[in-house]
Amino acid sequence: MDELGSILREAREAKGLTLVEVQDRIRISARYLEALEKGQYAALPTPVHVRGFLRNYARFLALDPQPLLE
Repeated sequence: MDELGSILREAREAKGLTLVEVQDRIRISARYLEALEKGQYAALPTPVHVRGFLRNYARFLALDPQPLLE
């Protein structure tokens, strides 16, 4: 797991949310959210989609997405 994934997972777990609960709220597949958290970028669609997923997920978790996108 990479550092970015750890940040996302820890923020999600601190809010007491499962991947399925996040999926239901932000409409990003739980398998894509899990791939982000595990740093499995090959399992994700295009880089443009990944940036959008990351931005939306970070905002949902009340994280600043900009540092995560760099």
